[in-house]
Amino acid sequence: MPPIRVLPETVVNLIAAGEVLERPASAVKELIENALDAGATRVEVEYEDGGRRLLRVTDDGAGMGPADLALAFVPHATSKLESAAGLAEIRSFGFRGEALASIAEVSRARIVSRPRGAELAHAIEAEAGKTGAVQPASGPPGTTVEAWDLFGNIPARRKFLKTSPVEAAHIGDVVTRFALARPDVRFELRGESIPIAALPPVQDIAERVGHYFGRELQQALVKVDAQARGIRLRGYVGRPTFTVNNTRLQFTWVNGRWVRDKVLFRAIIEAYADLVMVRRAPAVFLFLEVDPKDVDVNVHPAKIEIRFANSSRVHDFVRDEIRGRLMSGGVPPELRPKDSWSGFVARTDDERRTDRQQELMEFFTRPADSPVFLTPPPGKVALVSPRDIPPGVQDPTPPPRPLAGGGRAYQLLDAYIVEETPGGLDVIDQHALHERILYYRIRSRVLAHDVARQRLLVPAVVRDSGREKVLAAARPLLDRLGFEIEDFGPGAIAIHAAPDWIGTKDPARIVRDILSDVDTATPGRPAEDALDHFIATCACKAAIKAGERLAPEEVRALLDDRTRIDHSQTCPHGRPVTLRISLEELEKHFGRK
Repeated sequence: MPPIRVLPETVVNLIAAGEVLERPASAVKELIENALDAGATRVEVEYEDGGRRLLRVTDDGAGMGPADLALAFVPHATSKLESAAGLAEIRSFGFRGEALASIAEVSRARIVSRPRGAELAHAIEAEAGKTGAVQPASGPPGTTVEAWDLFGNIPARRKFLKTSPVEAAHIGDVVTRFALARPDVRFELRGESIPIAALPPVQDIAERVGHYFGRELQQALVKVDAQARGIRLRGYVGRPTFTVNNTRLQFTWVNGRWVRDKVLFRAIIEAYADLVMVRRAPAVFLFLEVDPKDVDVNVHPAKIEIRFANSSRVHDFVRDEIRGRLMSGGVPPELRPKDSWSGFVARTDDERRTDRQQELMEFFTRPADSPVFLTPPPGKVALVSPRDIPPGVQDPTPPPRPLAGGGRAYQLLDAYIVEETPGGLDVIDQHALHERILYYRIRSRVLAHDVARQRLLVPAVVRDSGREKVLAAARPLLDRLGFEIEDFGPGAIAIHAAPDWIGTKDPARIVRDILSDVDTATPGRPAEDALDHFIATCACKAAIKAGERLAPEEVRALLDDRTRIDHSQTCPHGRPVTLRISLEELEKHFGRK
């Protein structure tokens, strides 16, 4: 084994630069942080060849004089930290003095800066870690940092960079995070000399969200603003009806710093538990403010991971505040028109009939998070012509059945309930609503250990040969859910009593479904999460299904029970329960407006 030796300073600096600068976007992040720390109200970012050939960040911040410029490229030189005691209370972004030094090590860099109120600007250049002298220059108040040929002296790092469009996309992501975090600052982005974005200052992050991700998401946001025990949470969370298939719309900041923190993500997941569909993720834009002494931001070279002094308190606070806002502010999605009248008139009768059939099919089979559109007709509704019923023959189609007692609600297609509301009407998925009702009913009884059981006249036997371990693991869960079971030979159990919440459903079939879930459940799932998961499964299996015809009294009972539960807008698996169609949209649809 070779002897231990001290590495040359140039190698040490290159290693340090590699930890801080992973790609061009890393340099952009560091430079924007410096600009914001300097009090900038305008930040301009430019790049060429995905940042390889050129990176330029310009701001109108406080600027630097000749003395500060002389130290700007020196490793660990900073104006934001004076002693070790300051590490316990970090209030700025780039406090370690590594960003500019790292850029100087891996590129040809130049800084032009002019303090506010100064008559002249000054400049300094560096290449491969070697710094030149400070020279007079021309420039507006603020600072411009340029880097050419990034990683040109580290071929091993440069060859692992992605294509220019990919690296440019990473730069865009960095600018997006800062633009969302600081709506009061103007951001401009140019790539390959082409303007990409110009974001003027706005009052609220919601406006920036609408710019980046569309008005549909902006309209789906619910405001959060809460404070307790030295922790403040503000920002916006998306309604459960607006989700995507990954976490790309989840942004979290701690004391203004964008972070990826497991504690916060776990709190978000738990806050949306049983409100969004499996493998769907909500949109969140949240700012957490805590005492700097209670958070360690120096656990990751790029400072994107942090550590809380009291992570459980932060987790519970964030989870409960998000959950509370969601449960108090749920609004069903509304039908909105998409096509102009002129486009509708231009279609032939056959085209309009086909389109109408397709729209109705999409309406009743749509995913939980998809918007629903409807084309307003100019006059006569282009629906499929009714069947011709010969004289004297009764129409076999049963008429809509109103609620008992003269209520204004009907069951349609043995799957949906249409209810008149003061502002229009609600279309309700009867299975999803009953599932939500059963979920809360079962959960409250299970947690209170107050599940009523009904004895079976003849025990129901469930055989599952070869999965004795699954049967054994499920015994405590089945008992808590209200099933009374005992072993019935190898690979079999006998059900002697079932919980009353299953109604007339087959207890053996529900137990089989639970056993299947036990076998496929995520290993390591927390106990309460697992219980909620199986309660949701039980509610789904026990709820009325599409295709089951309900008596008017049963419809009334469903609607009455809806008022007694929390968050009746989604089922426990996140599927929507209600679609609200406003009176205004109905009148537009039928040409009354």
